[in-house]
Amino acid sequence: MKFLTRFQRLERSRRAGEEARRTTGERFRAIEPASPIPEVRAGDLARFVPAADAPLELQSPSDAQPFVRCPACGVDSLLGTRRCTCGTALDTLEAVAFNTALWDRHLEERARHDAEQQRARAEDLDEARRLQQERRALGESIAREIAERESLGAGRRLSWGLTSVVLAVCGALLLLRLGPVGRGVLAFLLGAACVRWVVGWVRRRSGEIDPGGGSSVDR
Repeated sequence: MKFLTRFQRLERSRRAGEEARRTTGERFRAIEPASPIPEVRAGDLARFVPAADAPLELQSPSDAQPFVRCPACGVDSLLGTRRCTCGTALDTLEAVAFNTALWDRHLEERARHDAEQQRARAEDLDEARRLQQERRALGESIAREIAERESLGAGRRLSWGLTSVVLAVCGALLLLRLGPVGRGVLAFLLGAACVRWVVGWVRRRSGEIDPGGGSSVDR
């Protein structure tokens, strides 16, 4: 039971009859009182904001020659270089004339290249416009052909209908002239036509109405 002996040293030994002092209040009074929470201001946090990056600036193209080329070895050097690594002087009249002619040829080639690019872009635009016009003309021709076919079909149906009506009237007049037999035949033909029309109407109605009693349109 040695581990219990440490609890015997929690309080000092006192004499008989002496009351134990309560030091709990003294111990808690020694604790620092709570202070109010400091206010956070926006200005104090500004120093933690990362600095904004400067916008990327593109150097505008210049027609000036950005280098000096040695007429002897062909090595390029920075502007202001007076002597090449091979020992040739770069500030002489011959070197200046060489670089001037070199840069003039470069400018001519660049202008010619830009002109070719512009011409190629213009040709591409013209080709795109031509293709668009051809497609539009093709679509219009197809639409006109479809309209002509529809109008021709409607005209044919109308002509067939008128022809049928005329033939039916002529046949009815001929049958009426034949007397009772002709009238009987005419009545039979009219009855057959009515029966056919009624059968067709019933079939169309049965196709529109489903077996459950609802219309196919409702579904």
